[in-house]
Amino acid sequence: MVEQPSNPHDAFTRHILGRTANAASELRSVLPEHLVQQVNWKTLRLLPGSFVSPQLRSRYTDLPFSAEINGEQAIIYFLIEHQSSNDHPMALRLTEYMVNIWTQYVDTHPNTKTLPIVIPVVLHTSPRGYRWTAPTDLSQLFALSAPLRESLGDLVPHMRFILDDIARTDLAELQKRPLTPAVRVMLFVQQHALGRKDLGVTMMPLVADLSAMAEAPGGDSDLQAVVTYIMTVGETAPADFDPLIRRLDPHAKEVIMTTGEMLRAEGVAKGRAEGEADLLIRLLGRKFGDVPESIIRRVRSADPSDLHRWADQILTASSFEETLS
Repeated sequence: MVEQPSNPHDAFTRHILGRTANAASELRSVLPEHLVQQVNWKTLRLLPGSFVSPQLRSRYTDLPFSAEINGEQAIIYFLIEHQSSNDHPMALRLTEYMVNIWTQYVDTHPNTKTLPIVIPVVLHTSPRGYRWTAPTDLSQLFALSAPLRESLGDLVPHMRFILDDIARTDLAELQKRPLTPAVRVMLFVQQHALGRKDLGVTMMPLVADLSAMAEAPGGDSDLQAVVTYIMTVGETAPADFDPLIRRLDPHAKEVIMTTGEMLRAEGVAKGRAEGEADLLIRLLGRKFGDVPESIIRRVRSADPSDLHRWADQILTASSFEETLS
């Protein structure tokens, strides 16, 4: 079964960039060339955990990686922004996350006298195409006159992050980058899928990448993630993808069509279950009065089998509790 994510942006990003080969291809594209040459890419590892609060998960995804750079241990901290508008205090937010990384490091290495370097990278995937205009250095957030800034010198805190603004990067530029097909497709659809009704045509230049994804390790799962994301956030009718699908290699075509059919079937089933839940809540209200919020939540999260059983029990029940027993 293909699981519908509660936050499609976060789920899609983690699925694709969580693979080290994919993350490495993006990092090779955005890190300074002299640094790329010093990274031992064989040591790149995704670290567990997240430093973004649950309240901000709809706007950000973070992926901390460890790697050896010139023989020394470092952390490359990926923060992906999904919202349309710029987060003006992003440099401050990143500074907070970096401090949390160092604090966690000290907690797990109580005898340490040093900290690992953290290299912050922001990937901006604005679905509305808004380009990044916010500061990329913490020092730019301080309201200082030029004379005072000069007088303070290095007392003004600095924390610069590397920015990859996909809103400024067209498909031709993405195709020049040394990206894996999965990352190229991910960056493109995150930029273009939201609300689009012509995605079948827009994605036509990605035929080779989609076919290549099917042949790569974990390719079936990656294609399923692409289809799930598109069907969750896009508005292109399934039939409008037919010209694109016909041009794919047979295996990629089969995976995409099968995934789409499963998602459409699940959508129908979900819609039917939501309708049954709404009907049961109305019946509970008519028989017992105002329905408590806790009962509404329980009914809406129930399995179809429970909904059917409760619908039968309401005929003879004398209370909310007896109906939902």
